[in-house]
Amino acid sequence: MKVLIIGSTGFIGNEVVKQLALKDISLTLLVRNIAKAEPLKALAPSKIDLVTGDLTKVNLGLNEVDKRKVLECDTILHCGGPMDINLSAEIAKQSFLDGSKHLMEIANEIHHKGQLNKIIHTVGYMSPFNDDATVWESIDVFTEVPSVLKGAHPYEQMKFLSDVYIRQEAKKNDIPLAVINLPTVIGDEQTGSPVQLGGFGLFIDIIRKGSLPVIPGGKKYRLPLINSNIIAQFIVNTIFNDSKKEMTYALVSDQEFDHNVKGLMSIISGSMNMKVPKFTVPFGVLKFVMKFGGSKLTGIPESSLDFLTNRTFDNKLTKRDFDPKLVKKIPASNIPLSIAELDYRLTYGDEKIDHFLRKNVGGITLYLLEGKGRPIVLVHGLFSDGTDLFNLGVELNKRTGREIRIIDLPGFGRTPFIKSKEVLDPYINSIQSIKETVPIGSTFIGHSFGAALLMEAFNKKILTSDDEIILLQPPIRKINFEPPKWISKSLLKHATQKSLRNYFNKKGLLLTNELSSDKFISRVKNSFASPRILNTTLLLNEVLPSMNLKEKQNSSFSVIWGNKDQSYALPLEDNRINQLPFGHYFPISNPEETTDIIMTTLIN
Repeated sequence: MKVLIIGSTGFIGNEVVKQLALKDISLTLLVRNIAKAEPLKALAPSKIDLVTGDLTKVNLGLNEVDKRKVLECDTILHCGGPMDINLSAEIAKQSFLDGSKHLMEIANEIHHKGQLNKIIHTVGYMSPFNDDATVWESIDVFTEVPSVLKGAHPYEQMKFLSDVYIRQEAKKNDIPLAVINLPTVIGDEQTGSPVQLGGFGLFIDIIRKGSLPVIPGGKKYRLPLINSNIIAQFIVNTIFNDSKKEMTYALVSDQEFDHNVKGLMSIISGSMNMKVPKFTVPFGVLKFVMKFGGSKLTGIPESSLDFLTNRTFDNKLTKRDFDPKLVKKIPASNIPLSIAELDYRLTYGDEKIDHFLRKNVGGITLYLLEGKGRPIVLVHGLFSDGTDLFNLGVELNKRTGREIRIIDLPGFGRTPFIKSKEVLDPYINSIQSIKETVPIGSTFIGHSFGAALLMEAFNKKILTSDDEIILLQPPIRKINFEPPKWISKSLLKHATQKSLRNYFNKKGLLLTNELSSDKFISRVKNSFASPRILNTTLLLNEVLPSMNLKEKQNSSFSVIWGNKDQSYALPLEDNRINQLPFGHYFPISNPEETTDIIMTTLIN
């Protein structure tokens, strides 16, 4: 089997290629940018071929050599096209409707050679079309818009007209066609990544900005969600399943298995450490308000609410042709992880995690760097996340050869906030979750609040004297008075990068001559745009004094201290404390020097 995939570098196609690379088939990936697709080819170099093309061009923009490769394929998967509901009518037509025309011209060439087994096309779940040809076979998609699509945004119109055109051409030429109606796709069920910033990302962005302080539609409405890896499983199964006369698969679960909008808003607000909206506004009223000025006032695109629905969907064919265990996985799991991932990307952009492997341990994001021997676990402090300790982790890995594990604490980085009656419980639990995955005698290194957590975990006997505990700048003796929480929040949200740099320098948190200071300050400023990170930072800063860290000191702890810190004093007057001539955030600004000191401290 030779499968042509259009859209392989997208959030769905990427996952499909990963799963198909494990199968005994050949893949031809049509891409506009070869370099972007090289990581996919690396999954199975002997089985994956890359060809340069463009869906919007005649012959898919293929040169003669690449076209010959495409014409050798016997199955086509089309999941290409941009995910942007704000596309203009012209761009939407080029991307979808014209693209489907160019695709079907190639498909017909393959079919006339007698070797096209099947076309698989992915379309949004709100499509009004199915296998009933009487509804769509007489529509001239290039000159008319059927009544069921009038008033729809150009993005939706062109996506669904392209569906109609592919259906028409497949029927005319007797080509087996499977259409997969996708709900809103979020990240994979393991880590919440990768995800797109359109669709669900747009919904999250609206909420995090405070532009939607009400529940739209209430309990009767829902936003069907599905994990990207589950979508890919359905597509892969469709490729190998026998063709049938009717193959339109709605991947939307029965309503009782989905979260309604009220429940979903509660999950989002909880994961984002925001207040849950109390009031419900009828969907029709909200749409009316958006249409007549509300959209401009709030910044919410009117079309962004079109993903919400009170419809029921016919998923009988899905239940007929797929394993019941897979069908049960249609409603998305691990939604909070995808929310945190989207918030992270909206806050910082597409930051890379080079060298590190990302995992989910008990709902906590964990970064791994391979090595031998007992792992070294790094725990970050406030105003930072796990990625800020990457450079330190890489240095420790180079010097020791040991495995490095770095966590994102709840409410930071890519880990959702976890609400609890006892504020510190989720943080202590995160240490316990990691502790359960490493052997006795592993090394735990905590910075600032992370150091405080390790002290608390030791006090609760989660960590023991068998574990090596190294504290970097433990916040035991506070010097400065903290202003009220609401004043701090207002100040932080409106702080400039310059004022933050001056403040961090004045307080000895991060000195201007320290390495990477500008990058770190930029990340700190960006973090204040996220209510999840900002509210969590302020909450934990408020809780920190109640941890009574002075009473929890232990002579078995190793302490490394940046003596330029003007916010905290040395935890105790002790010659055994290793000191560095840097500020509070020295593990981030000076990872090499920090590693030098840690190496003299390490026992294992």
